[in-house]
Amino acid sequence: MDGPTDGATERTQVQDTLPGGIHPLSLEDPKSVGGYPLLGRIGSGGMGTVYLAEGEDGARVAVKTIHPRLAADAVFRARFADEAALAGRVASFCTAAIVSHGADTGLHEAGLPYIVSEYIGGVPLARRVTESGPLPASDLHGVAAGVATALAAIHEAGLVHRDLKPSNVVLTLSGPRVIDFGIARALDASTSLTSTGTVLGTPGWMAPEVLVGGTATPAADVFAWGLLMAYAGTGRPAFGEGQALDVARRVVQEEPDLEGLEDGGLKDLVRAALAKKPGDRPSAPELMMRLVGRDEAAPAPEPEVVVEGRPGRPLLVLAIMAVVAALALGVVAALSAGPVPEAGPSAGEVAPAPAAGDVAGESGTG
Repeated sequence: MDGPTDGATERTQVQDTLPGGIHPLSLEDPKSVGGYPLLGRIGSGGMGTVYLAEGEDGARVAVKTIHPRLAADAVFRARFADEAALAGRVASFCTAAIVSHGADTGLHEAGLPYIVSEYIGGVPLARRVTESGPLPASDLHGVAAGVATALAAIHEAGLVHRDLKPSNVVLTLSGPRVIDFGIARALDASTSLTSTGTVLGTPGWMAPEVLVGGTATPAADVFAWGLLMAYAGTGRPAFGEGQALDVARRVVQEEPDLEGLEDGGLKDLVRAALAKKPGDRPSAPELMMRLVGRDEAAPAPEPEVVVEGRPGRPLLVLAIMAVVAALALGVVAALSAGPVPEAGPSAGEVAPAPAAGDVAGESGTG
C-alpha cells in the first residue's frame, strides 16, 4: 500500500520538537519509508527499526521497517505481506490500528517490508511499574480487561501476538493499548532469522509450550496475559528474575509466585491463565467476559488465513464494545494526575536470550 508522498518542504529534525523518548534521525536513517516522511526514531531491535512519521492527514504514525537480512528472504516477504494484511483487519479495540503496509524498493532491491500503525501516546506498563510500583487494584482490573479485549480482537483476526510483555502495553488516558502484533508467523518462516540462532519472543514472557519448542497459539498469549497481570499487580515477574535458561526452567516446571496479588476473581483468573497445559487456560474472550462479570464467551479461533468475505462474529464484537465502554468509564487513575508522555510501539524484540528479568525497557527501545 502506498503512503503519502514526500512534501516539498524539508523538515528540520530538531530534538526539542520531538515527543519524549523519540530520537532525532541519524545520517544512516532514511528520510522517508513508503512515502511517509520520517520525523524521528522510536527504537530498534533485532527485527528492525521503528520510526515516528507523518501520516497522510498530518497525524503521527509509527513506521516499522524490517531488517535488510530479513528483507532478502523471499519466504519472509511473502509471509509478512499475508500477516500484515491480517493485522490490518484487527478491530482497533485497545490496540494500535494498522494503517498500511508495503515494501519500499528504494531502500532495498527486493523491497524493504514496512508496516504503518497508529502512534500511541502513553506510558509503557514496564516503565509505570518500574517507576511507581504495582498498580492499585482498581487500575489493575482495568488494564486486565483492556489487554484481554485486545487479545480477543487479535485472535479473532486469526493472529497470535506472541511477544506480549510490559513494554508492548501502553497505558493511555483512555485505557491500555496493546502494540506490536501481526508479524510473528512471518518471522517463524524466516530462514534468515533462524540461521542466526536468535529467539523469537522475549524469554521470561513466553508460555511453557513455546519455551520447549512448541507452536505459539492463542493460549500462549493468554499465558503471557497472566504473566503481565502478575507483574503489574506485584511489581515482579511471576517466575522470578535471572538468566534466561533458569527462568525458562521455572516457567516449565514450577508454579508462579502470585504472593502480593490481591485475592479474588482476578487472582483466580491469573492462576488459570498460567496453567501449564494450554487446554487448561481460558480463552481471551472468556477472560474478557469474566472480568466484566459474565461467565460465558465464545472460544478463540485457531490462527488461520482470513479470506475476503469471512463472516464476522457479532456477539464477540458487541462484547468487546461493551468492555471498551466500561473501560471508558474507568480511565487509569494513575495517569490522570498529570500529562502523559508519548511512547510509540517497540521495534519488535527478536534478540538472543538476555537476562529474562530485564523487563524495565520502554516501548520503542526494541
